[in-house]
Amino acid sequence: MYFYGSFLTQSGETVTVHIVTENSRAKQVEIGDDKSGIYFTTNPVEIESSVNDTFDHLLRCGATIRLLTRDFIPDFFCASCMDAVVNIFKGGKCIFAGFIEPQAYSQNYNEVYDELELSCIDVLSALQNSKYRNVGSLSVVYDAVKADATQRPFIDIISEILGGACASLDITGSGGVQYYYDGSKALTSTADRYGIFTQIAISELLFLGDEEDDVWQQDAVLTSILKYLNLHIVQDGLQFYIFSWESVISDNVITWHELTTGTVKTTTKNCIVFGVDNVASTDTTISIGEVYNQILLTCRVESVESIIESPLDDSALVSPYTNRQKYLTEYSADGEGEQAYNAFYAMTHGHDTDYSGGTVTDWYVQVRNNPAWVFPETGTGDNLIDKYCQDNTNQQSLPNLMHTKPCVAIVSFGKVETKADKKDNSPVSKISMTNYLVVSVNGNGSDDQQGTYPTEDSLKASIPCAVYNGSTGGGIYSPSDESTTNYIVLSGKIILNPVMDFTGDYKTLSGDVTWDIPPHPTVWHKTVPSRNNDDGRYYTQRYYKAATPSATPVYDHNTLRGLVPYTGSGPQQYEFKYSAIGDSTDKISKVAVLACMLIIGDKCVVETGTSGQISDFVWRKYKTREECASDDEYYQQSFTIGFDPKIGDKLIGTEFDLQNNIDYNVGIDAEGIAIPIRKSDKLSGAVRFMILGPVNTMWGEITRRHPTFFRHTKWSADVVPLLAHVSSIFLIGIGG
Repeated sequence: MYFYGSFLTQSGETVTVHIVTENSRAKQVEIGDDKSGIYFTTNPVEIESSVNDTFDHLLRCGATIRLLTRDFIPDFFCASCMDAVVNIFKGGKCIFAGFIEPQAYSQNYNEVYDELELSCIDVLSALQNSKYRNVGSLSVVYDAVKADATQRPFIDIISEILGGACASLDITGSGGVQYYYDGSKALTSTADRYGIFTQIAISELLFLGDEEDDVWQQDAVLTSILKYLNLHIVQDGLQFYIFSWESVISDNVITWHELTTGTVKTTTKNCIVFGVDNVASTDTTISIGEVYNQILLTCRVESVESIIESPLDDSALVSPYTNRQKYLTEYSADGEGEQAYNAFYAMTHGHDTDYSGGTVTDWYVQVRNNPAWVFPETGTGDNLIDKYCQDNTNQQSLPNLMHTKPCVAIVSFGKVETKADKKDNSPVSKISMTNYLVVSVNGNGSDDQQGTYPTEDSLKASIPCAVYNGSTGGGIYSPSDESTTNYIVLSGKIILNPVMDFTGDYKTLSGDVTWDIPPHPTVWHKTVPSRNNDDGRYYTQRYYKAATPSATPVYDHNTLRGLVPYTGSGPQQYEFKYSAIGDSTDKISKVAVLACMLIIGDKCVVETGTSGQISDFVWRKYKTREECASDDEYYQQSFTIGFDPKIGDKLIGTEFDLQNNIDYNVGIDAEGIAIPIRKSDKLSGAVRFMILGPVNTMWGEITRRHPTFFRHTKWSADVVPLLAHVSSIFLIGIGG
């Protein structure tokens, strides 16, 4: 229904009111006409602006329309905010445009003509009644909106919010809605002063939250954008003005640009002197509330944003299994003499022994998962967790698979260690579990170029072995000025877990086979390397299986070898001696272990050197495999993580911190591999991080690696492929 009517002010100006309900003009009612039974009161219209202080970013206003009516008017009752649109004109100019406040209508029935008061709100006030992107309204599904979330320029968000609210705001067609900006904020003094809203973007995911109840209201989104730029917005009829207070108080002419059409208008400061010419009565009171004379702003860094969510983040980890379960028992007897030999026999046959060098270690395992990460199976691309970890059954399946093919998984290990002589019977009150990101390698121990494993082909076939897809919208990561550098810092610990040699497999050793008497044992009863004893040790492993974590684990006769945890007692191999041939000083900064690809928006980070220094990392335009001439060109769009050994360190079997390339001159309180982000990188967008696979590093007098990570450098008689002697790569606390 369309209501309209006019009245004269005390100064003789004509004020016209237009109201359209339900966006329909099928029936027209003139206010003041005897047939309508609706009239203006003696004080028919009042417009009020409400500004709490100069820190308000949305300067709202409201209006009150007072009518006398004979009958009940149900059209004025509004269930939702935009059911009834209101325009108020004074002397041909729109001085208010908004809506009847929803669910606020009331009407008495005491007299023949009752006073009806309509409370009206402007567009900026109406925004508090709807969520960002109208989530929750008819046919707008939260999950669909979040899935389509992108990085959006400020202008798109502002135009969508205000444009949606103003779609039917202009009742009379007097020129439509305009959005003017004073150009008071710009990225540089020489840049387009009015283009800042197109030059700055933000991820929509900030406003969408983790679930539907967390979605921001429209007014909160607009406030956040304006607060970021220290700007304010006010509505004057059908025009919106975005400005800074500095512009308003200056003596200069303000040149406004319309944000959607680029049209220009100017305004000058206009000082109004109150007198008998512009007041209707003498009972006006002006009060000034608070005056701000000093603002003290204290800044403190509360948190640092994680661009790449750590796969081992405790808050994100879940498990498809209800509990840990026993997975492996190690039997170890240090020494090569008769006592160690007999003790080893006793342990593997369940007998007691008083040998102090014997140890039985029970290892417990729990497979975990981080939903933000995917670990694809080599050959199929299936998510390993989805394929092998269902229904809370057979938790040993995935760890066992990791021994037979290249895999990546998040595995939690804990142990209970018992000395074979049983001189300490203190109960173990708690099993401490440690989360690891495990990359299986399954080296075969061969240094022969024709027979070594893994090979270039096998490493290439398992690319990528882990994938992290960040939020769809992403973010803006480049700083806003040339003097600032942001850093992505990858930190944690890394271990090249050795291939563990056995005295013999447990199935054979624990059987009825008669053991030879020392000092001439059979090949099954040899000693293997130990870091605790120069003579070596007798050693084997026993694996278990359980239908569910609550079931009693039983010996798995069919599994001779599975995933080996980092025991801390296995062999340590390949001492780091030289940085360059004939040079015993430490000039190597990184032994590369894993190749990674980090893509943000349309850029990827590329490591241009081999030492992992900050200056080695550059951001370049990312090219898909189809855009590259070869695999080498594509996979060289990557960088490596590794460790920085000291002279004398053993490369395999040692826990290292990830290489640190940050010194005190950088000025950041962090340790790890720092990747710089500068303004010139123009880095923004969604984040995608991939662990491509283990680096085919060669060890000899020095360590070498090929520019393409899965290839090896020139082979010679004194060169050892490190991966052939690695069972798996363990990462602890990895994140960036």
